[in-house]
Amino acid sequence: MLIANGARPKRAPANNSAAAHRAALRTPHFPRHRRKPTLWERIKKVWKSSSILRVVIGIVATVLLASTINRVVNPPEGLETNEVTAEEAPTIDPSPAVELFIPAIEVHADFQDGSCRVVNGAINPDSMNKACTYTAEDRPYSLPGTTSQDIVVIAGHTGAGVPGVFNNLYDGSANEHKVHLGDKLYVRTQNSGQNWLIYTATDLHDPDKQGLSDDASIWGEGPMPGRLLTISCIQPANPLEPAVRNAVVGWQYEGTTHTEAESA
Repeated sequence: MLIANGARPKRAPANNSAAAHRAALRTPHFPRHRRKPTLWERIKKVWKSSSILRVVIGIVATVLLASTINRVVNPPEGLETNEVTAEEAPTIDPSPAVELFIPAIEVHADFQDGSCRVVNGAINPDSMNKACTYTAEDRPYSLPGTTSQDIVVIAGHTGAGVPGVFNNLYDGSANEHKVHLGDKLYVRTQNSGQNWLIYTATDLHDPDKQGLSDDASIWGEGPMPGRLLTISCIQPANPLEPAVRNAVVGWQYEGTTHTEAESA
């Protein structure tokens, strides 16, 4: 018999239970199982659907970055125990700084190559995690050395909630310097080898940025051999406010010290 559309005729159901049982065995009906997603697929799904997770991971990454940039580096052995006065110190001709320590406030800085960058008339170091020495053809500033003829200027960035090489110089939330008068700063230069120049904190300032260049209490009225300035920005307690003041510390050359090896 021909069936329309070429369909096969249905068989009449078997009347006995044995036939039905055999038919059930021949055509079992197993539930359909879905493939389990892989771990990576589950992670991607959670990442796409959770903005909170992305924020948390971003915060953790920032903290880890901060820990690598602002990590505490111990001063090299001998730095604070081998000091000699300026009269006993070896002659160290002025040259660019390569490393700095302020042990009292756990500041350690390496230096970028060359003079500090200047942007729109203001010192603006290239790097957040390195300091710089500033000299210019139209300024009398000196590089550090035992025979420097005028002020040595060292600048470094601070950051609002982010790492900065000079973050420890000033406490913006308490609005106060963390350096105390009499604290020591040690600088190693390209010409000093394992000798370090020693400077002692003598004066603290927090001027408005617009007035910094005209402040005679910072720059003096004439040449100031042996004087060094560290300059950074003051980050306000409210991170949404702009930084409009500088943290400036004046230091005076006192002598030298030496270490057996470079710091780690």
